[in-house]
Amino acid sequence: MVSSTIMENGKSIPSRKSTMGIGPGNYRLVGWDMDTTGKKVIDEICQIAGYTPSSSYSQYVMPYKDLNPPAIKRHNMKIVTIGKFRVLKDSTTNKALKTKSEVSALTDFLTWLSSIRGDAADGIILVYHEPRKVIPAMLIESLKKYNLLEKFKEIVKGFANGFNVAEVKCANTVRAYTLRTLSQSLFNRENQLNNAKDRACLALQIVQHLSSLEVTKGNETDGSGDSDSAMKNTVDFIREFVQPVEMEEQEYAELKIVFERQNTLRPIFGALFRVNRRERQHASPLRRLLAEAGIEYSQLQEAWNNGKKEGLEKLIKEKLTSTEEKKIEDLLIVLEDHFDPNKKPKLRISREKNQMKMENSIINEDKENNNKCDSSIGSPDTTTPNSPLKIKSESSESSTIIAEE
Repeated sequence: MVSSTIMENGKSIPSRKSTMGIGPGNYRLVGWDMDTTGKKVIDEICQIAGYTPSSSYSQYVMPYKDLNPPAIKRHNMKIVTIGKFRVLKDSTTNKALKTKSEVSALTDFLTWLSSIRGDAADGIILVYHEPRKVIPAMLIESLKKYNLLEKFKEIVKGFANGFNVAEVKCANTVRAYTLRTLSQSLFNRENQLNNAKDRACLALQIVQHLSSLEVTKGNETDGSGDSDSAMKNTVDFIREFVQPVEMEEQEYAELKIVFERQNTLRPIFGALFRVNRRERQHASPLRRLLAEAGIEYSQLQEAWNNGKKEGLEKLIKEKLTSTEEKKIEDLLIVLEDHFDPNKKPKLRISREKNQMKMENSIINEDKENNNKCDSSIGSPDTTTPNSPLKIKSESSESSTIIAEE
């Protein structure tokens, strides 16, 4: 399969519109997943796992950096420093997990894949399940780091995302395509999903089950089970969703170029990312729009020098032809705020004004409620001998203070 490429800024990068799918062949399916310190490509592996009906692999990895808070909650793992040593622990049981270095875990994983490949002459297909495709790129990056990618490509043909399969095959039966939802819908059970080994197992079982449903529709023998014929049916069923390793490499190369462009835009968006979470959520997609359109900081600087706001507007509208007008308008405001030192940041000021209006509205509402409460209470009773107000009324100064309060 050949992917079309485009030239941009003197670099050849693959087109995003590459097609998935592989030809017929003798393949073996393996469920696969990884736990990582975060969801960025630069994050590290802390568990890698594989599953077949006859064999499984699971290994914890000691990363160099700590897991971020969402990863700690998601994977029930944490890193604890004991004296001079760092230990990976299960945060639910507080027990230390047996770990290896990343290179050792990856080497062992390739050895295991090679051993279960058997007579599958055309290689292994790694089946995973992820709404936002990240872990194939993370695995490729890790394999490159230790010069293991070529060996990996000799064993593995490609990746198949079960999320994509479910999205197509279950469109009329379920509303969400997460592992948890599909486990409940297809198997009527609640699976533990905080462990990579459990998710690898479930990812493979889901595509096998969907394959069996497809076969049953054709009035053929049920495709479920672990037999060779059932596995062959599943392979044929999933082939159109397989992304060859070479295509994943090309997509990752494109992604890295986008990241490089995003880094050049740091002078514009860096300050916005430090303001607050709302500002970050607004600025991040705007930055991504520029990077994916092939726009770098130097181009924006040149457009501003040549034509000020009109120059920026011309460049943006030439590159972002299918983008909503509102996003283009917000983008131009951010860019003008950056390149014109005499302008105040409109977006931030407008948000601050809205926030102040909201706070003032709440304060006024509270005052109105307090006034209503005061008027409804009426005059205090001072007829009883032990009334605090009657006791204090002996002092005119005290009664004045009470009246003022």
